Amino acid sequence: MKIALVFPPVYGVDFPHLGLAYIASQLKNEGHNIKVFCFNSRLYKEAGDKKRLWDWQNANLWLDYQKIKENFDIEDILDKWADEILDFGAGAIGFSVNTHSKLIAEKLAAKVKKKQQVVKVVFGGPFCSVGLDSGDMLNKDVDVYVRGEGEYIASQVFNKIGSGQPLSGIKGVVINNGSGFFDAGASGDHFPVDKIPFPGFEFFDLNSYENKREIPIIFSRGCNYYCRFCCDKPIWGGYRMRSAENIAGEIKDHKEKFGRSAFKSNDLMINGDLGELERLADLLIKENFNITWGGMARARKDMTSVLLRKLKASGCAYLTFGIESGSSRVLRHMGKPLADEVSITLKRVHEAGIKTNTLWIVGYPTETMLDFLKTLLFLFKNRKHIDEFVNVSMCYIPQNSILQKQSEMLGIKYDNCGNWYIDKRRNNHAVRKRRAFFIKLFAKSIGLYKGGIRRDN
Repeated sequence: MKIALVFPPVYGVDFPHLGLAYIASQLKNEGHNIKVFCFNSRLYKEAGDKKRLWDWQNANLWLDYQKIKENFDIEDILDKWADEILDFGAGAIGFSVNTHSKLIAEKLAAKVKKKQQVVKVVFGGPFCSVGLDSGDMLNKDVDVYVRGEGEYIASQVFNKIGSGQPLSGIKGVVINNGSGFFDAGASGDHFPVDKIPFPGFEFFDLNSYENKREIPIIFSRGCNYYCRFCCDKPIWGGYRMRSAENIAGEIKDHKEKFGRSAFKSNDLMINGDLGELERLADLLIKENFNITWGGMARARKDMTSVLLRKLKASGCAYLTFGIESGSSRVLRHMGKPLADEVSITLKRVHEAGIKTNTLWIVGYPTETMLDFLKTLLFLFKNRKHIDEFVNVSMCYIPQNSILQKQSEMLGIKYDNCGNWYIDKRRNNHAVRKRRAFFIKLFAKSIGLYKGGIRRDN
C-alpha cells in the first residue's frame, strides 16, 4: 500500500522528525511504499519574516485558527497540501500530531476527506498518547488514533488497512466506527529497542533543516524517574537502552550514508544505564569512528571520572543537564537530583573536558523568592563548571504530568488568559516572566549565557 506520512506545523526545524523517520523505516521494511511530507519545515522555509512563529514562546498561536489565518493564506496552503498528498495515491495517511500541530492536522485531514472520503486517516504522536482524555478531543475526520509507540502499533494498523482487515484485536488504538469512537484500551507492550529499524532519513531532505552538521539518534527510550513537570514518562515508560553494538551500527551506517560525523541524542537522558553507556564508549573508542556526540543527561554523582574520561575519548563533546533550580527544596519536590549532587556532577563532567550545557525552570509552583535567589547563588558558585546557560523556561503545567494531577492540592488556578497562578502576587505569569528575564540577564553578566542553543551545542 502507498502510505503518506505527514508532519504538520508547528515543531522544531533543526532536524527531520525522528519519530516519523522510525515509522517510515518500519513501514518500508514491511513492504509499503512510503512518502514523507514534512510540511512543518516547508512552511518554515517559505515563511520569510514570520519564522519567529516557530519560536517556542509563540507556540500557542498555532492553537488559534484565526491567528494562523492572519499570518498565512492557510486555506489555500492546506488545499495544495491535500492535493499533493492525494496525487501520491496514498491509501492511508499517517499524521504525527503534537498539542501545537493538532489544529492544522485536523484542518488538513478535513480537506483530504472532503476530496477523497475513502482514504484512511491515522493520527499518532505525542498528542494522541497524552491528550485524548475526553471525547471532545476526538475528530470525525480521523479514522484511527494510535496511542503508544508507533513502530509497534501503527504498523499493525497500516498492515490491516492495506489488507482490508478490520482493526479489531489491536491494543492502543481509538477507532472511529462511523457512529462514534471505540477505545480498544492501552497497549502495555513496547517495541524491543534493538529491533527498532534505523530511522529512514532517506525520506527527508537533510539540507532543508537548520542543523546541517549533526544527525539525530536515540540511545534509549523511557526514563527511570518521574519528574513532576514531565509528560514524556507516560508515553515512553521505563528506561530501555539499546545495546552498544546496535547504537554503534547505526552511527556507522548513517555516517557512511549521509557523510556526517556529529550525532545528537534525542533521549530523555543518555545515562539511565551506566554499564551499557560505558560499553558503548569502549566500543566507539575501539572502532575509532572519529565522531562527536552529545545529549541530555541526568546529574548523577555515580558517573565516575573514569567513565567520563571514556565518554570524552569516545567523542562525547557535550552533555545537557536539566538542572532547573538551585534550591534543593524545589528540586526535591520536582523529583530531580539535589543541588550538592548537581554541583559534583558538573565539576566532574567539566574537568573531563566535556562541555556542560544547562537548562533551567523558573516559577515552579513551590518556588519562593528565596528559592529563586538560591538558584542565582548556585549559578554564581558553579560558574567555573558550567559552560553554557542554554535556556530558561517559565514553568507550565503539562497535560498528564504529576503537576496537573496535583493541581488542586498545590493550589493552582487559571486566569482568563489560561495562565496558571498560585495567588495574585506570589507566583503568576508576570512573576515568572520577570524571573526568567532576570536569571538570563544574571547568567549573561557572569559569562554563562552566550546566546542560547547554537549548532555546535
